[in-house]
Amino acid sequence: MEEVRIKVPSGKVLIKEGYCPNGCSLMNKDKLVDGHPAITCLVRVRGITGHIHFNPFYGTFGYDSDIKLREGDIVGLYCPHCNVSLTTEEHCNMCRVPMFAIQLPDGGEIRACPTVGCHKHHLTIVDLDAQFAELYNEERRPKM
Repeated sequence: MEEVRIKVPSGKVLIKEGYCPNGCSLMNKDKLVDGHPAITCLVRVRGITGHIHFNPFYGTFGYDSDIKLREGDIVGLYCPHCNVSLTTEEHCNMCRVPMFAIQLPDGGEIRACPTVGCHKHHLTIVDLDAQFAELYNEERRPKM
């Protein structure tokens, strides 16, 4: 498959659907961030398990967690419904730890480093038209 890199401005793409590898939704309608459902995962670090709620706008690094996370912590992320690990085989080229993935509709995904404070991440889009239709509000959708 050919790879095309597109730079996406931070905070301009809203993730409306995100899933674990087993297909469970990670979107949390009970926890809103900027008026939109947060992406919620189980988080494990230093033998403690809790929840982490990510901002659903791609490229923003805000989160809220019910456990204390420290800069440099390497966290494990899991589905809050089926407990499957979100860890991938790809390693962060900055931290050298396995990244985690959130599956998107139509085969896309977001991969990010699980090190608190590292902002290494990327978005993979397989079906460009379908993904843009899902990610962008109609008035902000790029014309292809």
